[in-house]
Amino acid sequence: MRDVSCKLLSTILKTDSIGVQKEVQTEVEIPIIKVEEVYANEFYEANEQGYKPSLRLRISSLNYNNEKELIYMGTTYSIIRASEPYADEVVLVCERKVKNVK
Repeated sequence: MRDVSCKLLSTILKTDSIGVQKEVQTEVEIPIIKVEEVYANEFYEANEQGYKPSLRLRISSLNYNNEKELIYMGTTYSIIRASEPYADEVVLVCERKVKNVK
């Protein structure tokens, strides 16, 4: 079963009442156009650079603002690469994050 949406994670700086800035993580839920398999050549090229891509999502380019992480099916992924095959779509190649590692 595949999920129809994912949550993009971004970090913003918020200033409190005394002027101290703190990082706050925000989640934005967006629809997924298509879930694709990671291509074999893409997997091996990324593996040479130390990445292990395990997820490839196609989303609308209007929803993507260069976020570095996302949550899909309850699992957090790091976004390795984003490409635009069409003017209105972005393909995100992601690897599963190891817990407690940033």
